[in-house]
Amino acid sequence: MDELLADVAVLGETPRILVACGFEGALAHLGEDRALPESSEALNVLLALPGTVVAVVSDRPPEEMSELMFLSGSKGGLRMIRPEDVGSLRVGVDSALVIDVDPASLEALRDGDLAVLVDADADRDADRDDRTDTGDGPHRVVDAEDVVVVLEELVGVRWRRLLVTGHATSGVPLSDPGAPPAPPRARSAGR
Repeated sequence: MDELLADVAVLGETPRILVACGFEGALAHLGEDRALPESSEALNVLLALPGTVVAVVSDRPPEEMSELMFLSGSKGGLRMIRPEDVGSLRVGVDSALVIDVDPASLEALRDGDLAVLVDADADRDADRDDRTDTGDGPHRVVDAEDVVVVLEELVGVRWRRLLVTGHATSGVPLSDPGAPPAPPRARSAGR
């Protein structure tokens, strides 16, 4: 997980980023119909940050997905897409983070993008080099709880970038850098 979080920290510095997360198994535990509140909270913060495109990947109808997510008023910017549509959102951003149980969602990624496969059989303590002979391929996490850790890391990196640089990731200065939106909640202990 340490290598994954380090890669997320690097990716989070990208000016324009796509964050696409599968619903089933990634934002919600497999077999459950509601996203974890922490996942929804992280997506809400990411939606509010400039230069961040956020999508939920699922074969379910968008209306149903909206009801299953705990989203604030910013849900208007959230995209609901099917796994095969991830590539269409990849256009117009500098890099992407895609997290899903379905490897097909990861196929549209390019060099420099970050793929995370949610795999209940994954070794929570393994780094990328332990998973393949070449170190290529997606990072693997075990469950939706691990996805929360990844999303919270990304929120923290993008939030710090906004505060430290005093401008949005797009390079447009904020009108009042001293009064950014409320900070994201602290990562829960034990994660």
